[in-house]
Amino acid sequence: MSTDNADDLVVVADPVTVTDAVVSRFAEAVGAPAGQVPATLAAALTAPVQRAVMEHPALRIDLARTLHTAQSSEHHRPIRVGDVLTATATVTGVRSARGGRMIGFDTVLRDAAGEPVQTLTSALLTAEVEA
Repeated sequence: MSTDNADDLVVVADPVTVTDAVVSRFAEAVGAPAGQVPATLAAALTAPVQRAVMEHPALRIDLARTLHTAQSSEHHRPIRVGDVLTATATVTGVRSARGGRMIGFDTVLRDAAGEPVQTLTSALLTAEVEA
C-alpha cells in the first residue's frame, strides 16, 4: 500500500463469512424481516475498511471537520449466507474544494471467487489539515 500518494491508497480487509447469526443480528438491529439477508448488510461488512481509509495518516482527515457529501451503492448480486466476502477500499481522488479537500473512495465487497457483490461509492468534504 502506498502512503506517499493518497490518490493511490488501497485498504483490504480480512475475509468475513456471512453466517446465519450475523444476518439475524443485523436484521434484528435494522428491523428487517427474519430469514432475509438485508442488502444494507454490506454497509456493516465494509465499515471497518472504510474507517481504515478515513483514519489513514496519508489522507489527514479530521473527522470532526468532515462532511459525508455522497454515498451510493451498486448491488451486483444478493449477499447470501455462506458467502466469504472481502472488502477493498480504494481512494479514487483527492482534490481541493471550498477551502478543504474532496476525497472520493470506492469500497468493493467481493466473494471468494473475486466477483463483486456490492460496490459502495463515497465522497467526503474535509477541512484542510496540516501535514
